[in-house]
Order: sequence, then structure tokens, then C-alpha cells
Amino acid sequence: MEEKDRPGAGTDNDEAADSNDRVYDLDSESATPDGEAADETPEAAGDGDDHRPKFSRKQILERFAEKNSAIGKLQKEKSTLEKERATWAAEKSALEAQVKESKDKWLRSAAEFENYRKRTAKEWELLKQQSRTEVILEVLNSLDDFERAFAVVEHGKDDEFIKGVRLIYNNLLSVLQKMGVAEVDSLHQPFDPTRHMAIGQIETDETASGNVAKVITKGYIFNGSVIRPAHVIVAK
Repeated sequence: MEEKDRPGAGTDNDEAADSNDRVYDLDSESATPDGEAADETPEAAGDGDDHRPKFSRKQILERFAEKNSAIGKLQKEKSTLEKERATWAAEKSALEAQVKESKDKWLRSAAEFENYRKRTAKEWELLKQQSRTEVILEVLNSLDDFERAFAVVEHGKDDEFIKGVRLIYNNLLSVLQKMGVAEVDSLHQPFDPTRHMAIGQIETDETASGNVAKVITKGYIFNGSVIRPAHVIVAK
């Protein structure tokens, strides 16, 4: 007897083939193959569901496998993007910190340079002031010599030589005045320790007590500052 003529022969193979070729309705509420829904009523069967697409079990598994593969790829891409994002965030933070540090250094350097410039300018002005003061004091000493010489010259006996010397004296005074040098007003003024230096006292009726009675050496001011106090005698 041939194999195909035996009772039940080919039943297992036919069932296996039939399981792969069964058609499923993906939109139905039951997971049974098409035509095996025992509880389906004739009214439900005739509601127009025959137009829905039918899929075999093999097709369904293949589609699930494709979806799972796509989901896995998306998850890997998401993980990669999150790592890159974290790396970029760390690099951004590092760059921002570097920019802030460089900006702070630049601001400090600019402030230090500005302070240095101001300090240097101030020191330079002070140095020029001191240098001018030293030169002016030397010239004032020469003016004192001129005044002592004029004091011993008899009044009304100025010859041409004396007139020439007085002209030089007046020119020196004019130059000093242009530079900002002025004489301290002392005679008959109240004694001021910031402008006067007392070298003695006398009793006199020419001025009030405590005022300057006599000027021994003139005092001078340069640009508002006393560079040489006047040597005076104060009235008692």
C-alpha cells in the first residue's frame, strides 16, 4: 500500500501547511483564524467585515519582526544622540568656562593697565612739578640776591648799569609769573603757619598783635602750593 493511501497519511503535513496559510483578521477582537470564530453571529458576520485585509500568521510574525528591528534601531540612535548631546553639553560648559575665565583675565589686565597708566601719569606730573619747583627755588635765590643788591644802592643814583640789572630782575619775575609763581602777601597780614615762618617778634604800633610786622625773606606760591614760606617777624 502506498504511503498516500494509508489512513491519516499526510494529515500532519497538511495541518502544518494549513497553520502557515491560515488567514487572520488583524482588526477582529479575537485571535482565531478567519472562519473559526465560534461565537460569531450571522448578523455580525454580515456587517461588511469581508472587505478588511486578511493576513497569514507568517506575514504577521514577519511584520512584528520588522517593527521590533526598527524599534531597536531607533533606540540605538536615541542612545547615541543622547551620548552626543551629553558630550556637546560638557564641551559647551567647558568652552563657556574658558570664555568667562579669558574675559575675567582681560578685564583684570585692562583694569591693571588703566591703573598703571593713571599712576604713571600722576607720578610723571609730580616729577615735573618737583623738577620745576627745584629750578624755581634756585631762580628765587638769585632774585633774593638781586633784591639785596638793590637795597644797598642809594636812592636816585641808578645809573645805566643798575637800570639794566633791574630790567633783568623784572624779566625774571615776569617769566616766573607766567609759570604760575606768585609772591605770598605777608606784610601786615595775620600770621599763617602754612605760609609764614616766624623768626622773631617785636613790639610795634604799625600793625596789630599777631600780624606780620616785617618780611625778612619773601615767600612764593607755585600753582596754588607754597614752595617757600616767607620768613617774617611777628608783632607782639
